[in-house]
Amino acid sequence: MSLLPPGFPDDVFGAFEVLKGRAPLSVEDLKVLAMIEVSGEYLYQAIARAAPDDECKALLKRNGQEERGHAHRMLKAIYLKGGEFTLPADGEIPFVRNTPQEIPTNAEFLEMLADAEDGGDEIYARWADAEPDAEVARLLRLNGREEARHGERVNEVRKRLGMTA
Repeated sequence: MSLLPPGFPDDVFGAFEVLKGRAPLSVEDLKVLAMIEVSGEYLYQAIARAAPDDECKALLKRNGQEERGHAHRMLKAIYLKGGEFTLPADGEIPFVRNTPQEIPTNAEFLEMLADAEDGGDEIYARWADAEPDAEVARLLRLNGREEARHGERVNEVRKRLGMTA
């Protein structure tokens, strides 16, 4: 049995593409988003394992911790919208299962990740703008602002590794 509603692929990028086309987000959409955010924690852990120094590892791990926090904000949003949801065990979330154990910290990947995180603020703002519940909108905006900070931290890692001009 899939944890994902019909129409959602079990890869994180495909599922996020589906969500990007929706506003406001439904309770089912928020459930998927919460699971995507959990997978973000695993993504950052995998990148941190390959990072060459402790400062880079710390920046990446902090992003991962905040991704888990984003998932918990989405649980609050689900509740506020009248839904119920408990995050499944991490190993049951398809996006987590599909995350590699280690991801090399190469320039191309880190640039793509920084750009994606920067774009996350805009996407969350669009969802918040379409959200009729003010508190849910506030939670979405908080996640978006932190996504922008994640991009800044990834850029700091890139700078520390000599991958930026």
